[in-house]
Amino acid sequence: MPGSESTHLREDARFVALRANFAETVEWLLRRFQFEGLAPAAAAREVLARFERILKSACGPVFDDDGFIPPLLSCTEAEVTLWFGFTNKRQRLLDRVRNWIGLARAVKARRLLLDGSFVTAKEEPGDVDAVVLLPDDFREQLLAGNPKAVELHDMFRSREPKELFAAEDEEDWWGWYCFFSKTREMNRRCKGLIEVVL
Repeated sequence: MPGSESTHLREDARFVALRANFAETVEWLLRRFQFEGLAPAAAAREVLARFERILKSACGPVFDDDGFIPPLLSCTEAEVTLWFGFTNKRQRLLDRVRNWIGLARAVKARRLLLDGSFVTAKEEPGDVDAVVLLPDDFREQLLAGNPKAVELHDMFRSREPKELFAAEDEEDWWGWYCFFSKTREMNRRCKGLIEVVL
């Protein structure tokens, strides 16, 4: 119905995939619980509890009316993939993100922040930005010739890609956070960012 709650939900690829699996999974779970001797009402409650957990995980963050996520959302690489890699364009941006996550882990970076339209509700985002909080021993890793540290350093120095930034300490990292957490609009309203669990 026009104006109803259900028409307000965006039916992107995440919801389509969930709907396709829903009936089959419910039937399988109900049979399993009944086979194990659970009463139908108990089985139904267990099915609903499991699906609530699945939906929370699969659907990801709740976007506000402007398509932004909550202020600072911490999530795993798998959740970034599941929540934000649901179109071909997003998959291409996700490849960059995975590379940055891999480099950050290889040098034992302390934190990784993601921004850009990639972490919004846009079906076809234009960009993804990232800030890496470098480890205290990053310079030592460079001097020792750690290839991943050298690769990351070369990216920062050459500004290729332009969307990847280095933070040398917590103060610097929070400075980047404050910069990216405001929109470019006149009112500079707050918007959400992702911190990837390293």
